Amino acid sequence: MKPKIISKVSLVAFLLLSLAASLANAQSEPVYSRGDWVVGLNATRVLTDEDLRSASAGGAPVPHSNLSINNDTTVSFDVSYFLSNQLAFNIFGGIPASADLQGEESLSGLFLGQTDYGPVILSLQYHVLTGSNISPYFGAGVGRIFFLDEKDRALTSFDVEDTWSAAVQAGFRWKMSNNWSTNFDVRYAPFKADITGNLGPAAVEAEVKVNPVIVSIGIAHRL
Repeated sequence: MKPKIISKVSLVAFLLLSLAASLANAQSEPVYSRGDWVVGLNATRVLTDEDLRSASAGGAPVPHSNLSINNDTTVSFDVSYFLSNQLAFNIFGGIPASADLQGEESLSGLFLGQTDYGPVILSLQYHVLTGSNISPYFGAGVGRIFFLDEKDRALTSFDVEDTWSAAVQAGFRWKMSNNWSTNFDVRYAPFKADITGNLGPAAVEAEVKVNPVIVSIGIAHRL
């Protein structure tokens, strides 16, 4: 069983809030200004916690069915535009992660299918003024989850439908020079997606609930 991820996200968010509170005593020149464009490139780890729901084959429920999805590492990018020295729009995307859908419980032993997937997330970020070179930020927005290049395994005509997700994030940037900074970021974008396919002659339908945590570390450049 994978460890529960949401509690880890809460811990990271708490630590970032504590960092922001401890640094917010002094005020100096903000790290970013209105009109700034900032482009980031990141190594990203996608951690998943998933649950299969409403699975049926040939119209009959499949009891005690579940699946697991592997974690994966990929490359992501994000672009921010600053509306002020504290508010910014941010768009996040990247190279799709790879997901192997392995059957669990009553589906144990079945490699159900394979797909590449990834979100495009638009967020509004709030950057905390800290009086230092460290700029913590928090954000919320909406993401579109895309599933690409589905491959049949035990399920033929395997397909996962694109879907929407709410998304929250917490992170910080550490200014190394006037235009360059390092970045650490955690995003949480839970979603539900419909799965269809055929298991032999039986049509299969299911809904999977996924709670992905997207952890990124990288560099950012102010244009």
